[in-house]
Amino acid sequence: MKLKSLPKIERPREKLIQKGPQNLKEFTIFIKQTLEKKMKTNSINALRKSSRSKADLFELLIADNMAKTFGVRKDFKKIIDNLINSLKKFENGYFRIEEEKGRAEKTAKQLIKFLKQTGINNVKDIDWIGRHHQTKNTLSDVDLILEEGKIIGLSLKSTRIGLGTQKNLGYKNLKRHLLLDLDKEMERMWEKIRLDLKQRGGYLASICTVPKSIIKNKKRKYPIIEEIGKKYGYPVQVKSVKQSIKSFNNLNQKEKSSFMKLIFGLEEDKRKLLNILAQKAKITIYWNEVYNSIISGEGLQARKIRDVSYGIYLKNKLLIRLQASFTNGIGISAYCQRAFLP
Repeated sequence: MKLKSLPKIERPREKLIQKGPQNLKEFTIFIKQTLEKKMKTNSINALRKSSRSKADLFELLIADNMAKTFGVRKDFKKIIDNLINSLKKFENGYFRIEEEKGRAEKTAKQLIKFLKQTGINNVKDIDWIGRHHQTKNTLSDVDLILEEGKIIGLSLKSTRIGLGTQKNLGYKNLKRHLLLDLDKEMERMWEKIRLDLKQRGGYLASICTVPKSIIKNKKRKYPIIEEIGKKYGYPVQVKSVKQSIKSFNNLNQKEKSSFMKLIFGLEEDKRKLLNILAQKAKITIYWNEVYNSIISGEGLQARKIRDVSYGIYLKNKLLIRLQASFTNGIGISAYCQRAFLP
């Protein structure tokens, strides 16, 4: 018995084109674009790591200088050496190292002079807070522990331009202080991300149902995941700004004050905080207490600046700018708001 041949199934040409390049020319262009995108992603990721390591180095160099000046038996040399070796691997690594060394030396001299002029000579211990500042609810990067048990927190920033990030506010804190509720929006966002992954087929479809943490961890290997996250994360950022403005303006004076204290590092922090801003042309040192008049909460109003940012104003003067974001700019990562000095 002769078997009948199956009817030929015609596939729409547009479907074929969506699957990939159809000839050598298209394939060459595709490969070039893919490599460029991967290089750009790797460059951005490296820059993020480099910037954080550079900040760590600056903080540790100050801590080490303070320890030597005040005779504290604490050696930061090993961790400083490890950071330097790490920074050498980045583009312009040697330049960044020398830049931070020079800036830290100048900053330390002025800082020691400032401390001695204010009668602070009895430092018995030094702690580097570094990347643990959020879990310890403080703006301090380095703690100077005095003999009487008091703590001077050093909020250190080394920037080329601007004033740097004042604080990253996590979703839990925003829920508590601003009553910000994005749970449903986040849930819908993830539904769209998973559906998008599924529709793309192949490996992306195979991970569309796995836990969020696994998808997050694949974003560097598969840059398209980052693009998908940004696509569905952006509407959440826009809505969060609208909700934040409305919520802040509905707070009473005491609640507004509490939110501002959180931003400026005065909430439940027993440290006396000293701000040190090192820039190319100048070094500024001042007690955080100068913001006490600002954080009284009286007369404060929130206003939109852009779709994903808003400001808190006092009599038309911008006090702080807040930007809705995800911790690394990608929708699949944790939501936060970054606070910047104007």
